[in-house]
Amino acid sequence: MGYAEASQIIHAPIETVWNTLNDIENTSKWVVGLEKAEMKTIGDFGQDSIYTDYNRLGPIPQVTDWRITEYEPMARQVHMSSSEGLPSTMTLSLSPAPQGTLLKMTVDYQFMPHWGSISRIFEALIMNRMLRSVIIQNMSHLNSFLQHSARNKWITDTRPEMPTLKLRRKEWSDEYERVE
Repeated sequence: MGYAEASQIIHAPIETVWNTLNDIENTSKWVVGLEKAEMKTIGDFGQDSIYTDYNRLGPIPQVTDWRITEYEPMARQVHMSSSEGLPSTMTLSLSPAPQGTLLKMTVDYQFMPHWGSISRIFEALIMNRMLRSVIIQNMSHLNSFLQHSARNKWITDTRPEMPTLKLRRKEWSDEYERVE
């Protein structure tokens, strides 16, 4: 089996990171190559939830169903896929960190299991490093997505001696503009 792992500090509170990871329908905003994802089960996201990813494995379109098999709020979740080309178990672990949240992602997988020993060699020589690189890139995109989202939230100054002043951070800037 193949294996990839990476960790990164995400500069956001653990609740924000957790909620973003659980917002399956918006993961395409920060996951590399993901065209869309949609929930298949109704109700709150958690253990036994099922969702579908629509992405690409190189030039090959992939439609992958994932099931949440373990769910420990604000700490850990395990996603399992029984895809024919890339059956995988992805574990997301979160813990508080001084600058935000430490996010660790691990993926156990089998690349093209029907290829037999060729698959194992390909995993060892290429896929493990490539998948680790994708995990790092996804975590970096998640961090940027959350920082950008935080910058675009409304800021309200409600000092009692002044009327309420609404400001909005300009996109991709540290400057603010007044909103009437």
